[in-house]
Amino acid sequence: MDKKMIDGVPLPVPSVIQGATPLFGQTLVEEPHRLLDDVFSAGINAFDSGLTYADENGSCDERLGKWVTTRGVRDDVTIIGKGCHPGPPDWSASRVLPENVSKDISISCNRMGVDQIDLWLFHRDDERVPVPELVDAVSLEVSKGTICAWGVSNWSFTRLEEAVNYVQENDLTPPSATSPHFSLVDQIDAPWPGVTTITGGNHSDERDWFAQNQMPVLAWSSLASGFLTSSYDPNLSTFSETVRCYGSTENMNRRERAISLAAEKGCGLEQVSVAYILAAPFPTFATCAARTLSEAEKNVEASGIVLTSDEYSWLQGSQ
Repeated sequence: MDKKMIDGVPLPVPSVIQGATPLFGQTLVEEPHRLLDDVFSAGINAFDSGLTYADENGSCDERLGKWVTTRGVRDDVTIIGKGCHPGPPDWSASRVLPENVSKDISISCNRMGVDQIDLWLFHRDDERVPVPELVDAVSLEVSKGTICAWGVSNWSFTRLEEAVNYVQENDLTPPSATSPHFSLVDQIDAPWPGVTTITGGNHSDERDWFAQNQMPVLAWSSLASGFLTSSYDPNLSTFSETVRCYGSTENMNRRERAISLAAEKGCGLEQVSVAYILAAPFPTFATCAARTLSEAEKNVEASGIVLTSDEYSWLQGSQ
């Protein structure tokens, strides 16, 4: 599988990153370590986590960290952590504060049983907090060695650009990646408060900037909450949120085009959808939450599917 370097991250990062949802909450798999074994054996050695990914019996950080320790693979994997996300007791209250950067990184490291996180992201943003204060706080963590690199998730383009300009002016550690929603289909309604997307015509300027600056993009919800899977059925209650966020005629047309192209290439809808992300004109990584060895293997296969420029445009509906 294709791997790319992200500034500051020790290992090359695979084009497909294992998502966190199978490791906590209602989507927790029965045997987390077996799943991680399978994902790793399939060739995926980068794992997404986050401080807020937890349930009453544990957390994604803990389950991932225990697997890393028991298997002795710390030097062979890339750990992606996140913090400064709202949490209990008040999920509506912002936690994007400079003092929470060190705190959240420390908690995640302790939960995982590691000394350092390879790539740490601000999980949310709060535009009331000055960007320089947040950049100063996270740059200090890089200098302390608690994280190797940092980035942002769900930050507006203007705030990210402000962070890039600030570090250049002050000789600080620049952000190494950004993590918005990015997929073949437009997000017609946000799945959660405070999230961002770069999909769709309204965000073409942002994508142009990412291409010009070659900013790595870690795409979350690569398969649009199941909309871009063969199991999607808008009539099932399990997909009600998916319908709310992605159920438009234009998106359905894109889905049908992806199904058609997949048939031509002898692969699945999911694989073409991942290939679309990886064909963007900037460094992209698709976060996919495989729940089985078969799904992980298909995600890896997707990274090898090449789309021509005509196919890429046709999927979008540009031709």
